[in-house]
This record gives sequence, structure tokens and C-alpha cells, in this order.
Amino acid sequence: MKRTFNLTTYSDDLDRYRDRDDLISALSGFDGVELMHCGPDVRGIVPREKIVGVHLIFFPYWYDFYTGDLAACERNLDGPETIRALYGGDTPDALIEAYRRDIALARAEGAEYVVFHVSDCADEELFTLKYRHTSQEIVEASIDLLNRLFPEPDGDLILLLENLWHPGLTLTEPEVTRRLLSGVHYRNKGILLDTGHLMHTDLSLRTQEEALKYLYRRVEEQGEEVRKTIRGIHLHQSLTGAYMAAVAAHPPILFIDPIKRMEQVYTHAFTCDQHRPFTCPGVREFIRWIDPEYLTLEFISSSRMEQETMLKEQLASLEKP
Repeated sequence: MKRTFNLTTYSDDLDRYRDRDDLISALSGFDGVELMHCGPDVRGIVPREKIVGVHLIFFPYWYDFYTGDLAACERNLDGPETIRALYGGDTPDALIEAYRRDIALARAEGAEYVVFHVSDCADEELFTLKYRHTSQEIVEASIDLLNRLFPEPDGDLILLLENLWHPGLTLTEPEVTRRLLSGVHYRNKGILLDTGHLMHTDLSLRTQEEALKYLYRRVEEQGEEVRKTIRGIHLHQSLTGAYMAAVAAHPPILFIDPIKRMEQVYTHAFTCDQHRPFTCPGVREFIRWIDPEYLTLEFISSSRMEQETMLKEQLASLEKP
């Protein structure tokens, strides 16, 4: 099992490191990073040989655009200019090309795998948790998109499909999971189990111990054959169900101004999905039960000191039963 931590090419992340050697030193005990491209690595901080995986660019809201419902897009995205700015064009081809560029970059960097979010959620739905589309609809569109991105059935690059708590791959509907796995023709694929995201599918969870039992139950419901397809884990936790339920009961009015609205959306998203160390007894055994090829400690931190504290806390907990 290869062990990594998450990293983006945002300056907020890379500026934590003096230079390439400083990042290499920080990677002691890890096989490398799972990288998300958010612009160029202008200082050359991330060594190519340390890029184990690449988290592909993702669009939280894309289904309406991909299926040609531009009227819905304009209602959700404040007009054609915002649509073009977000997707890079006016047609689904723009979305496809964005993913193709990211996949090509991952291949050029020698990444072993890429991660694709199978999920869709408009801004309002993020707060209300009331969705216009079903998981079945999002999965069918994802199958169509992925079969266009990976037209050949065989390839060395591993495609990992990540769960979220919005419609798509939630890991709460085994038949939807099976449909996704059977519908994507590319053979070198698997599931990327995000532990924190799965916790968000049950807003009643309050403790890490409750969450761990819930993870076992949800994975067991998928069946043994599906469990064997879990090739990666994003390890973290956030128990924010009470907050999410309270907001859903009284959702805010969204700003019309796109900049203010983006800040409003991301503040809420990060309050929900906190990405904190998952440290209760039994987490190590859960990972051994899944037996993934890749384990990514995926945290959200505001500084290098906070990041290092989280990584040390998680690693220490994995040494205990």
C-alpha cells in the first residue's frame, strides 16, 4: 500500500515549502503526494517522481451543462458569461477538453492513478440537500463522460471513482455502484472511498466511533465483489451532521454577485466537509479490511504547522489497534 498526502498547486499550499528539497523532506514516511492541478507549479516545488496520483479537476455542478440544459445552467450560474468562465466554453466539448488536458498532464507526470468525482450539486442544493437529479441520472451521465475520456478498454493509468454525499456515487445505493462499475468500459478502474464524504450521508452521526461502524455497514452492503474494487482511500473525518441539518432546515438566501456567492458556497462547503484526522480505535483495522493500494491522508489546513500536526496525529493513530 502506498501512502500519500494531498497537495494542490495553489500558492497557498506550495508557498509553505522553501524549495523542492523542503517538500521532499516533508514527505518523509510517505511515498509521495496526490496532487490537484490548480495552475502551474511555477517554482518547480513538486518533483515528478513524487506524484503518485492526480485528483482531476472537478465541477461540483456540471450535469445540466453536460446534458444541454442551458436554461437550468443560466438559472444556477447567473448567465452565459459565468457559464463560459466556469466551463471554458458553451458546449459539453469544453468540459471534455478540460478533463482531457488534466488526464494528459497526469500521464506526462507519471501518475499511477487519477481521481474523478462522481457527483453533481447546484449551489442551492448544497445548502438545502434537496436535489433536482437522482444518483441514477448523475451516474449515467458520468458513464457517458468517462467512456469518452477513456475510449480504449485498457490502459496503465488507474481510474479511481470517488464518492460524495450529493447525487452520484454515494455508496448508499449498491445497485447504483454496480451500474457505475459495469457501465464504465475502461477496465483499469476502481473506487476511491472517501471516509468523510460517506459520513455526510448520515447526518445523525456524532462520534468517530459511530462513524466507523457506519462505514463498515455501508461498505458491507455493497457486497464482497464491490469491496474488492476499492483501490484507494481518502482518510479523514468530519462529523458535521447537526450543522448540515440546521442549515438545510433554514437555508440562506444566496448572493447574486458571483464572487460573493462563491465565497458563501465555499465557506459552507468547508464547514461541512472539514477533513480532520480520523483517529478513533479501529481505523487501522478498517483500512486493513479494505486493503487498498493507495491511502491518502486528505486534510484541509491553513498552514504548514497545522498540516504537519494533522499528519502526525493521523500517523500516530494508525500505529495503534
